[in-house]
Amino acid sequence: MQNEYFTFGEIIRKSTEFLLNKGVSSAKCDSEWIVSHLVKTSRMELYLNFDDLVPQEKISEIRNMIVQRGRRIPLQHILESVQFCDLRLKCDGRALIPRPETERLVEIIIESVGETFNGKILDLGSGTGAIVLALCNQLKEARGLGMDKSSEAISLSRENLCLLGLSARVSFQKFDWMLEDYKQEKVDLLISNPPYLSVEEWKSADPEVNKHDPKDALVSAEGGLAHLRKLLDLSKNALKKDGQIFLEVGMGQAEEVMEMMKDTFYDIENRKDFCGVRRYVFARFC
Repeated sequence: MQNEYFTFGEIIRKSTEFLLNKGVSSAKCDSEWIVSHLVKTSRMELYLNFDDLVPQEKISEIRNMIVQRGRRIPLQHILESVQFCDLRLKCDGRALIPRPETERLVEIIIESVGETFNGKILDLGSGTGAIVLALCNQLKEARGLGMDKSSEAISLSRENLCLLGLSARVSFQKFDWMLEDYKQEKVDLLISNPPYLSVEEWKSADPEVNKHDPKDALVSAEGGLAHLRKLLDLSKNALKKDGQIFLEVGMGQAEEVMEMMKDTFYDIENRKDFCGVRRYVFARFC
């Protein structure tokens, strides 16, 4: 391709065709993201300049990234970042890639607690730090603690913390909440997007998920319910009276999780995600 010339329209079309042949369902969108990332412009600007030539020095870089995506390496790992709730977070194989479904969880939490919330937030299984960082970025008086059993995830979340300048109000600590007792101060808000896939669901997931996301961040025993069950038990020591819990759960799990909550929580509710799945369960601690 060194001596070839392509317009933005041509290179997006060729890249899309290549990725579709590799089984990438988001081929056109991913091609646009890769091209816009490398030429440092918006996706909208690409179409405003559809017939302009791609800078010659960028063609081989675009091809290399498209080939990587064709190998089913996640787009976020290729770009080394992810957009989440108006934040740009560093993203790589050390932690689960934050999903759009989890952005909706953040929205639900802010709708519930209000922008004047000034309490303490605990994020269990914090991964990249996306949830607690997004919340504390929008809730200017809130304080946050993210905890994860993975040293690699903690290192990534601390890098994101430094990038966002929230170190005065947010911290991250290594903690295996499936094995260790919670001994920190009680909090006003406990949030978690825990592992909730069964082994069978994980095996049938796309290669981007089961080959590149950490398995421990996805899979839970007891058909995907073990971590959720443990979270509810741990919350008795972690939440203040009338404190709130917000959980992201798997398909078909909401009713069972709500049933588990009945003895220790009140005002138990659930919400659907954009696909109609009952994805979010939240309540107040008695």
